[in-house]
Amino acid sequence: MPNSNRSLAGGSEEWASSLIFSAMTIRSSHEIADTWKYPHPFDFYDATADPDDYHEFVTPTLWPEVFQQIHCHGDLVGFFCAHPILEGTAFELSLGLHPSLTGNGWGHGFVNSCLTWLDDHEYRGRMVLSVASFNMRAIKAYQAVGFVKIRDYAQMTNGGTYDFVEMELVRNT
Repeated sequence: MPNSNRSLAGGSEEWASSLIFSAMTIRSSHEIADTWKYPHPFDFYDATADPDDYHEFVTPTLWPEVFQQIHCHGDLVGFFCAHPILEGTAFELSLGLHPSLTGNGWGHGFVNSCLTWLDDHEYRGRMVLSVASFNMRAIKAYQAVGFVKIRDYAQMTNGGTYDFVEMELVRNT
């Protein structure tokens, strides 16, 4: 669990500026997949909630080109990946923040830092993501950095069919 006294002092933007990105490792993928447990109803996002998702998360040969672990003051606090779609002109993002850090206003800075990393590494183009429709706190964080809803859809996962919102980043030019 991240040391909140040290890692979160100073607010969301200051905290986000101290995030360190590096390529995902097997060790970190297992730490996330095996130990990060979210409270209900967010346990939907536990890697162990879907065997196929778990397998993909811990198997390096299945990882996308961009799969980053994120540390703050030595603590593993998050991850993100970007799956190229449409011949690399667009990317589908997946993001995760340590369970102890969710719901406390850190999402905006976290998502902004991930987008900045992508820009800095010349991964530019259309950015889309999907979020469970019940996850209003994530939807609000995504909206705060410029994502807009483009459609609602149902998807089979975690042993059932769930409603999702697809969002796209609208960049100010």
